[in-house]
Amino acid sequence: MIPARSIWFERPGVAALREETLADPGPGEALVRALACGVSAGTERLVLTGRVPPDIRAAMALPTQRGSFDLPTSYGYAAVGLVEAIGAGTSPDLLGRVVFALHPHHDRFISNERSLRPLPEGLPAPRATLAANLETALNAVWDAEIALGERVVVVGLGVVGQLVARLSTLAGGRVACIDPDERRVALARELGCAAAFTTIDPSIVAEADVLIDASGSPDALAALVAAAGYEARVLVVSWYGERGVTLPLGGRFHPNRVTIRSSQVGAIPPRARARFTFERRFSVVNELLRDERLDLLVGPLVPFTDAPRLYAALAAGEAWHPPHRVLDPAR
Repeated sequence: MIPARSIWFERPGVAALREETLADPGPGEALVRALACGVSAGTERLVLTGRVPPDIRAAMALPTQRGSFDLPTSYGYAAVGLVEAIGAGTSPDLLGRVVFALHPHHDRFISNERSLRPLPEGLPAPRATLAANLETALNAVWDAEIALGERVVVVGLGVVGQLVARLSTLAGGRVACIDPDERRVALARELGCAAAFTTIDPSIVAEADVLIDASGSPDALAALVAAAGYEARVLVVSWYGERGVTLPLGGRFHPNRVTIRSSQVGAIPPRARARFTFERRFSVVNELLRDERLDLLVGPLVPFTDAPRLYAALAAGEAWHPPHRVLDPAR
């Protein structure tokens, strides 16, 4: 039997470590020793506080999730680890490889071989935990259909917002970033954002071709819709959970022919679907992970034993800087 530790959300706002034992990997399986586990602040806050709406629980559930959204549950989807052992019939090429997995925060775990995605050699494990966020950001840029030279406004500069801004720039957009936190605004400039502000300027919004909401703030989204110009495209990346959002659909909304659409990582956007599989999309993510600037997003590693404190701060709404927190399973 193999000793392991796992992080559980025991009740709203409270996380704890549990100890367990694992059996040896079976046919088609692998034993993975986690090197780093990324915390997806927005989604995990909703799960931790018990605020996942019942009607979307099936869509949010992961095959590797333990427990239920009613709590307790062990949840997470950004594990980077080393394959230490394999079962019968598992590809021998996996042994000794560093892989990414959509798996909860465990320091060791058994995974189906098909669920493990090999990562490029030499990639820092903390940076590699951004893979899931990068998939979300890449899908958002595809959904936005950003063309070379288009003006893009990104509101909300958490991890996903920063990555959306970065990829929008790489796609040829002229990007303006907005967040009330001056530290995040400064970080966006370091990551290459052409302009960054702490308040939403309606004149800047009105000139934009694409407006991307990654703020999690209903007021910010409403401000984008209210000031959107003719034929502007509003893309909602934020996930609002059970919160209702009121939007100003009067005034210039109809004469300006404004389009509002959602973006979600669970499906390849229609214009790319004929050619891109999930595997091909992840191969793009692997290339994007080579960008050393992404290390600017990663804060100091947090020991597994400090997870209860980290999640208490998350439940209380603490804004992290840098915005991406990574758990260190070795401590």
